[in-house]
Amino acid sequence: MNDAKSTVEKLYKGNGKLYLACLCVGLITGAIVSCYRWGLGKIGVIRREYFSEVNLNNPMALLKVWALFIVIGLIVNYLFKKFPKTSGSGIPQVKGLILGRIDYKNWFFELISKFVAGVLGIGAGLSLGREGPSVQLGSYVGYGASKLLKKDTVERNYLLTSGSSAGLSGAFGAPLAGVMFSIEEIHKYLSGKLLICAFVSSIAADFVGRRIFGVQTSFDIPIKYPLSINPYFQFLLYIIFGIIIAFFGKLFTVSLVKSQDVFNGIKLPREIKVCFVMTVSFILCFVLPEVTGGGHDLVESLIHQKAVIYTLIIIFIAKLFFTSISYATGFAGGIFLPMLVLGAIIGKIFGECLDLFAATGTDFTVHWIVLGMAAYFVAVVRAPITGVILILEMTGSFHLLLALITVSVVAFYVTELLGQQPVYDILYDKMKKDDNLVDEENQEKVTIELPVMAESLLDGKAISEIIWPEEVLIIAIIRNGVEKIPKGRTVMMAGDILVRVISGLSPTNTWLIGWKEVCMPGLITGRSPGSFAITSDKQRIKWMIS
Repeated sequence: MNDAKSTVEKLYKGNGKLYLACLCVGLITGAIVSCYRWGLGKIGVIRREYFSEVNLNNPMALLKVWALFIVIGLIVNYLFKKFPKTSGSGIPQVKGLILGRIDYKNWFFELISKFVAGVLGIGAGLSLGREGPSVQLGSYVGYGASKLLKKDTVERNYLLTSGSSAGLSGAFGAPLAGVMFSIEEIHKYLSGKLLICAFVSSIAADFVGRRIFGVQTSFDIPIKYPLSINPYFQFLLYIIFGIIIAFFGKLFTVSLVKSQDVFNGIKLPREIKVCFVMTVSFILCFVLPEVTGGGHDLVESLIHQKAVIYTLIIIFIAKLFFTSISYATGFAGGIFLPMLVLGAIIGKIFGECLDLFAATGTDFTVHWIVLGMAAYFVAVVRAPITGVILILEMTGSFHLLLALITVSVVAFYVTELLGQQPVYDILYDKMKKDDNLVDEENQEKVTIELPVMAESLLDGKAISEIIWPEEVLIIAIIRNGVEKIPKGRTVMMAGDILVRVISGLSPTNTWLIGWKEVCMPGLITGRSPGSFAITSDKQRIKWMIS
């Protein structure tokens, strides 16, 4: 029992040295992500200027540019094969690291590879975002800090979460969204200590970013509340829009997953497939440059320019298709920003249609662009709090707070009815794991701690009322920091921590995953089963989930 008590105290007790380490992780991550963001901006400008000068009447110049795209694709492909953990957005890898399913064995070289591959790939026009790589870059910094400071697994996970928060904060200048995303989507566990670590790191990264890029928000969006439009009519439109965008969110997730399956299923050398994708990027840079790159400039143009509806539909289809095949390559790049762009396009189409039939005005159309970004993010990622906070920080306006919450909740609920899993959970399930990380020597007797959540099947039930697995023995209940020995008539309450002894535990034990629906009612919707934080003695496992 002393071990159980010391573990709980360690998880909740403040630690000044840990907070200082998180601060350093945030500052370093902020500097790296700012350089990454600056590099992407510069290479994007060079790409647009070059393609505006080269015309179709100069075949030699076109051939040279096409050859350059192919070379860049092969270089990034080499980095992908050399360091496979740097593939994609990197967010599933961070989740896998916290879950104990993968390890950063060459974290420093992987960090460099992620940086270089992201700048080259996105710079060559691939429809990928900077935010996912920024999150993983932060996790590399946090992992490196834990190795240099010789932290155990629990504090390592604090540093990983802090680095991830700092990465998103530095990418978008959104410190609060960085904190919420790491907690809501990556760590899935909340404590006061973890919250402070994430905040310290996220704010530090944002401070560094603001010294380089200024204090302006990511999007310059003039928002004026439409007082002339009936508020009940507005609220009805918010509900309708949330329902519509939920279906498009499912379309995005399905397209992303299916494109990976098709890309990997084509029986051709990977280099040939990469050359094809880079050729598509080269063509689109001429024909439809709006869909290349992350898409930040496209969102700005939607806000300040009038657009024809059928043109917007073409851009949406092209952006969706190109984002899917770009991500299918496995190149370093995220789906965060392209996802927001697609939501903005849907919002623009919806707003233009309303203006066409109900004469709602251009000011109201801008609202749908903002709402579309938030709702589309929530429909795909299934992180409503992060979605609302992110758009608030990126726009710098609270005028649409009620509308943002409404469309996000509706989109979340409808997506749940559609049975669509969060995209990062799907990508995590498809990701290759390091199966050799299971500790075989310490599997005979393991103590785990499982919190009882409000409104779960355990909440308010006596221990004798529950049919427990045969290999499980409940040895203690920790309530308000006090450890008690339970009896059959002991009633379990929300907030209790059940201390159990089991045998033969591995992170994939079917009975433990099955019990997620009993103890964690919010997980019935299909979220991942949880995460393990193995302490330094590797005999206690903290079951962390929310």
